[in-house]
Amino acid sequence: MITIGVYDVRRRRGVFCRVSGRGGATPDSMRVLVVARTRMGGDRRCIGALSLEKKAQSYRLRMADGSYPSVNSPFQVGEIWEVETTRAGVTLEPPHTEDVRVLSARRVGVEQGFLATTILQRVKPWRGSIEHLFDGLVQFTNNGHGYVSRRTGVPSYSTGFWIPDRQLILDGTHYYYPMFNTNRWKGLAYVGERPPTRRIMAGALVRVSLARWWRPPDSENAEERCYLQLSDWYD
Repeated sequence: MITIGVYDVRRRRGVFCRVSGRGGATPDSMRVLVVARTRMGGDRRCIGALSLEKKAQSYRLRMADGSYPSVNSPFQVGEIWEVETTRAGVTLEPPHTEDVRVLSARRVGVEQGFLATTILQRVKPWRGSIEHLFDGLVQFTNNGHGYVSRRTGVPSYSTGFWIPDRQLILDGTHYYYPMFNTNRWKGLAYVGERPPTRRIMAGALVRVSLARWWRPPDSENAEERCYLQLSDWYD
């Protein structure tokens, strides 16, 4: 594989560099495939990646200082990077257990085949109803928005892939999964970068995740929730 670029995650310079990890933790080196760029507050991005080592694992790639990358982050969906990472200095609170700090990174190529095929070779997606996601722990508001809470159970991870058995229909900022037996809809927010499509067809592969813990700022007594979201789909 040909090396076509290098990236210093601290200074955006074209050199390969290392940054000492905290707490004496030994950094891990691996190749990862970038699978999602999720919009966060302001110009921040959540970069989702899937390891290409023997054991596939999902990661969120943070900057060396632990912050989230900006919209200018060079990590793009479909690219393959060699990264050196550490979990030292990163607070992991379920369900958000995928975060790592990237100490150094080098772009080594781009996935040449169908991204969905490559992902499916590495992971086992949920199939069928939206109610199967995250071990069946997702609850839904009266408006049909999915979430998990400590009251009803928290999964040990916050990202995954899903092949829905019905088309997902865009309505405003959410995609909805029709529940024909109850004449209701259950959905999830779209937080990806590329313009949304009106419909995501049944059988397509989509990436789903759980947002950070949140409660309405003017409701101190309300429970914290992690809302269900869709960050990309793969044709």
